Amino acid sequence: MSGIYRGLVSYGDREFSRYLRRTFLHASGRSPESLDRPVIGIATSASDFNPCHRQQPELVNSVAHGIIAAGGLPMEFPTISLRESFLEPAAMVYRNLMAMDVEALGMARPDSAAAPAVHADRLR
Repeated sequence: MSGIYRGLVSYGDREFSRYLRRTFLHASGRSPESLDRPVIGIATSASDFNPCHRQQPELVNSVAHGIIAAGGLPMEFPTISLRESFLEPAAMVYRNLMAMDVEALGMARPDSAAAPAVHADRLR
């Protein structure tokens, strides 16, 4: 299985599981042809708490266009947003949680690969 049909949830009827995924994604504006492409997740950490993320939407959009040009199906998903000045005791405490979030959700979804578009204020 590839594309959106990878790692289907079992409802006791494989075709029903395929139908649900196909219908939900088609309703969100995806073309039926695009659903057979490899799914490439785009992790984004954009947040209003992070002024340094103000260009994040443009970055994610550019990454998505590149994925489409390469024959993939881009699927954006949020991850934890870390900003040193808004976290107690420090952002460092949560960086591993962010990595675990991206990794665990990447394995749970039908992603063939992931393109992290995340930013940490201390990693410039």
